[in-house]
Amino acid sequence: MNIWIYVIILAAVQGVAEFLPISSSGHLAILGALFGFSEDRSLALGILLHAGSLLAILVFYFKTLLGFLKPQGWHLAGMVILGTIPAGIAGVALKYSGLDEKLFGEPMIVGFAFLLTATLLRLSEKPKLIARAPEVPPTPLEKITVRETLIIGISQMFAILPGLSRSGTTISAGILSGVNREAAGTFSFLLAIPAIGGAAFLELLSLLRDGIPADQGGVTPLLMAVGFLVSAVISYFSLALLTRLIKRGRLSYFSYYLYAAGVAVILWQLASI
Repeated sequence: MNIWIYVIILAAVQGVAEFLPISSSGHLAILGALFGFSEDRSLALGILLHAGSLLAILVFYFKTLLGFLKPQGWHLAGMVILGTIPAGIAGVALKYSGLDEKLFGEPMIVGFAFLLTATLLRLSEKPKLIARAPEVPPTPLEKITVRETLIIGISQMFAILPGLSRSGTTISAGILSGVNREAAGTFSFLLAIPAIGGAAFLELLSLLRDGIPADQGGVTPLLMAVGFLVSAVISYFSLALLTRLIKRGRLSYFSYYLYAAGVAVILWQLASI
């Protein structure tokens, strides 16, 4: 496959699936199994694609992040730090145990994780399942509690599993724990900053530890820059789209695609046995 097409497809998948609740890791794993696509072809490229998504979210929530510098924003900043800890511990453990490579090499796991993500998205739109009394208003972003934060943070830890969407899982967990819909979305995306940044940092450490190869799989600096820009632009618009859908309570729209994709992947794997 032409290297330009290869880079643009990977960047587009990263941008679309990083924030939309369909799992970027799951789609990259399936692409890898089907067509031999892999971010490992160029670790530097993989880092830049994630950096593009990170730039998009920093720009989108720039005003919210500036608010962390003021006393009234310290509570939310503390909750973001607390919510990051479970996934941070799990991510480092998986990375240095080598289990992450085994997980990402199993399409069957991705298929079942797609089905689980789809189910969570549908459950998040069932008012009777929300863990608060009907007369109690949902928790706003600035008052998110330790309990709600830990529920969301632990859900993000499980979303390390390829195919289990990080955004879909954390937003659903937030809504079901009693957080306002928009607040659950915003908090999920704020958690994405250290999650994406941390993942990219671990990959960078691996790259520096093993030595930067002279051959980056044929991916030139120009191609890396193009991949970064494509990832950043598409990530920004994906983020904007999802925030609108969250406000309208339309997360279940993505469940139809995920159910179909999950069943297709499982049948594909069963047929290849």
